[in-house]
Amino acid sequence: MVYFHVIWSGLREPMRRALEALVMERQIEDEARFPFVRELMDRSELKGLREGELKGKRDTLLRLLARVGIALNANESARIHACSDIAILDRWIDNVLGAKTATDVLS
Repeated sequence: MVYFHVIWSGLREPMRRALEALVMERQIEDEARFPFVRELMDRSELKGLREGELKGKRDTLLRLLARVGIALNANESARIHACSDIAILDRWIDNVLGAKTATDVLS
């Protein structure tokens, strides 16, 4: 179970969905083979993990923007807080390096 958690936490969203589908398929085929999966893959837990990851990415982005002195207007701040795509948040975090304006970051 520990190894599964380590692998799971290192995956991006598309791979997490693929792994979840594979494990759930195998869980249905052979219940005794993966007895821990049902508990581990509980939907509410997964949703909580995803929300925590999104919050962490948003917080990181906002901290980086503040550190480099890029101010956000209300629309830009709302856009960051509303973003629920981890890949986009990762791209925006990467964009902070070398950016001069919020538009550079959020493009």
